[in-house]
Amino acid sequence: MKRNFFRYIGLLSFLLGFNSCSKLDEEVFTFVSPASFYKGAEDLNVALLGVYGLYRTHFGVDINEWPDGHIRIMELLTEFGAPTNASYSPATVNSWIDINNPSSPSIVNRYSRAYRIINASNVVLGRGEGVVMDQALKEQYFGEARFLRALSYFHLVRLYGGVPIPETFTQGLEGLQIPRKSADETYDYIIADLEYAAAHLPVKSAYKKTDVWRATKGAALAFLGKVYLHRGSIQEKKEYFEKSRDYSRQVITSAEYKLEPDFKDLWYWYNTGNKNGQESVFELQFSHDAYSTNFLHQFTTSFGLGANAVTGAYSYNNMTAPSITAFNSYEPGDLRKSATFVTELTLPNGTKTEWKAADKGRRPGTGGWTASYPGMIKFGDRTQNSVVYELPAANIYAMRYADVLLNFAEADSEAGEGPSDEALAALNQVRDRAGLKPLGKLGKEAFAAAVYRERGWEFIGEGVMFYEGVRTGRIGDGIENEVRYGKENGWYMYTMDLYFKPGKNFLFKIPQGDMNANPLLVQNPDN
Repeated sequence: MKRNFFRYIGLLSFLLGFNSCSKLDEEVFTFVSPASFYKGAEDLNVALLGVYGLYRTHFGVDINEWPDGHIRIMELLTEFGAPTNASYSPATVNSWIDINNPSSPSIVNRYSRAYRIINASNVVLGRGEGVVMDQALKEQYFGEARFLRALSYFHLVRLYGGVPIPETFTQGLEGLQIPRKSADETYDYIIADLEYAAAHLPVKSAYKKTDVWRATKGAALAFLGKVYLHRGSIQEKKEYFEKSRDYSRQVITSAEYKLEPDFKDLWYWYNTGNKNGQESVFELQFSHDAYSTNFLHQFTTSFGLGANAVTGAYSYNNMTAPSITAFNSYEPGDLRKSATFVTELTLPNGTKTEWKAADKGRRPGTGGWTASYPGMIKFGDRTQNSVVYELPAANIYAMRYADVLLNFAEADSEAGEGPSDEALAALNQVRDRAGLKPLGKLGKEAFAAAVYRERGWEFIGEGVMFYEGVRTGRIGDGIENEVRYGKENGWYMYTMDLYFKPGKNFLFKIPQGDMNANPLLVQNPDN
């Protein structure tokens, strides 16, 4: 099935997104024109489900937005990700060529599609004012809309810096010409939304089982911790690290979340019954139907070869696998490595295949492996619904409790002269679950490096490490080392030096189509 991997929607995608379907709690919801409803609470809820659907579509992947997945793109820009087919355009992989091109296919949809979510959130907030319903429930719905709006702006400010902030929703091309706010103004707006959400959303345990996927007080607090951590790293202000520490501590002391004892139980590949489990702070919902299936499955695994297949039918360079340096970096005995990657499998016809490092990215390999790197199963679905009907349904984590623990540990250390015992204990909780020995007392710089390494082992493939690498200033050295290793050791894809080495102040260019549509926008300078 031929797909167009890089479609540019343009500023028209800013408009209302009520033309698709969503399946969030195993029920199908159909969206209709905003003018035809908003009569009561249920109508407002349907509109809100549309916002969840748009967020899931853009920051995850489903069939409605095939297939330039945000997570895939972010992963391939780090030292942790590599293409499953290194023979396809190898010179451009991880070299950051063309990064100053505002029409680069890697970035064109990040901007405008985020504004689709923002506008849909503004519709709920704007039209919801006139809906007669229980006030507490309305405030909850508003909290959910503002939570999703805040997350969308958080992606934007990290990728582009300060961005336009529309005061209301739009229904056409009117009102789209808005100048950019500063980064500080954008952060303040995000924080205000998350603070409102934290004040008006229920805790996770207060939701009935069918609603446990919705945004919660704990999710808002967790993202406040993440926002302040990122802002503190970029702006190097101690007060932001203190706020990050304090918000993350609130999540930890809430007793609403725990690490899964077994890392494998986080993933649908191993445990189909653990969606929205005890470690889940906020996750994107997918299911076995044509409207909300998770095609990120195809970017790291492939359902084309049967129930146990991991690679093959869709192994293009756009698909994401672990880089060789990331794969080799795990400490001995780390349980996450075997739970995350697959290096051998038996096909439905009985053929056994194996990935071999000695092939150095050439495919098919000597063991019959059809991709350049091991398979990654974090979004894999080997159920019959996936294999037979091509409807994978693994959820995607937007925030796990492990992230909260590491955010707290890092913020605590950065707010002081190094990690407290409490911070070290938080880090060691994550290591203990991975089967690793606890770390002893470390200095501030050594602790920061340890947290970053732990994040890489914990969150590889989840679209987390691009943001972590940029804000800590570690992404440039990481990519440079990966490319150097590949060249020096003869890996197939590495044919040239790193073209551009990103730093902590890196920003993408605003897409040219959006610049053309809004003359009030000021472009980011070249990197």
